Amino acid sequence: MFRRLFQKKQSNEQLIRALYGEIVAQARQATFYRDFGAPDTLDGRFNMIVLHCFILFHRLKNETGGEREISQAVFDMFRLDMDRSLREIGVGDTTVPKRMKKMMQVFYGRTQAYDKAADLSEPEAAMADALQRNILSYNDSLFEGEGDDSPDRDSKIADEKAKALSQYVLAAISHVEKQSTKDICGGSVSFPDPQSYIATT
Repeated sequence: MFRRLFQKKQSNEQLIRALYGEIVAQARQATFYRDFGAPDTLDGRFNMIVLHCFILFHRLKNETGGEREISQAVFDMFRLDMDRSLREIGVGDTTVPKRMKKMMQVFYGRTQAYDKAADLSEPEAAMADALQRNILSYNDSLFEGEGDDSPDRDSKIADEKAKALSQYVLAAISHVEKQSTKDICGGSVSFPDPQSYIATT
């Protein structure tokens, strides 16, 4: 009996790792930093992972079965990943909990803002505003030892990139909504190609 339970736990962990791996792989695509204007910094990459976690969580939030547990498990893996990242860049043991607390506050604030925008009947402008505020124009630092080295952005170009990123996010939400719960519970989630939404200036 215990062996079966252990094997099931191992299997579940593998599924969650697969889902989180898909999120991280998508969030790390160079086009987000090169073409959409996300800062190519630790904070910028953190914010893009948060964004793609939100897209999956938005898909699962109305599920009534055990599927909602997937969101919690993915979040737990995200939290462990951020803890590991802080330690890898040399943040001390006494400082990590404070940094993690701030990161989790940022995570909840970001996902709530995106969720509120996505649920509007006309979400484009609100989503673009949330992305502009929380990703493209974000100049704080959650990671010790890394300042804001993102370039100054022309406001018109920044607005166009926020609009383009908003179009991608809304398309990604729709894309993931169409994926079966069975596939997601099996550790598979896919996102659209972001290059299809690059702003032309």
